[in-house]
Amino acid sequence: MKKMIAAVLVTGIAVTGVGAGNASAATGNTMHNVEQLQNGDTTLENAKLGDSIQSVLKHNSTPIYSESADGNEHFYEFNKKDGRLVITADGKKNKGHITRISMSYNKTNGPSFEDVKKQLGDDVISRSNYNSVTGNFGYIQDGNVSYQFSSQSPQDKDIKLYRIDIAK
Repeated sequence: MKKMIAAVLVTGIAVTGVGAGNASAATGNTMHNVEQLQNGDTTLENAKLGDSIQSVLKHNSTPIYSESADGNEHFYEFNKKDGRLVITADGKKNKGHITRISMSYNKTNGPSFEDVKKQLGDDVISRSNYNSVTGNFGYIQDGNVSYQFSSQSPQDKDIKLYRIDIAK
């Protein structure tokens, strides 16, 4: 009986641990995503820094591919339901490891510039610009993670998160 209870407990812990890991992956232009990245997560939209580019190619549609002039960096652009995912990898085409991840979301409906800046603290680099002709934008750099903000129109002064970039 004791062996059976121990087996059930071990199985329950293993299943619970796997489920919790998948649920916390950073996706979307949400404050939860900002918090995950602030806490050291290196995964964005199911792509993880340092992983093989094959891990992304297996689970996404055919990318638009390009490479740097010297051939050392490879760029993979994926059209996703929520926006455009751009992965940069080193090594050879389709064989390298992920060095940068960028996600531009279709909608500027993420958290506000002020809320993200407050969450990240005073040690971040930030800049915002409000212009009634060209529009409003903001930028926050927190270590190897950067956040970009914009508004729907030049009249809308509430700039919201629309792009996240992470690098090694």
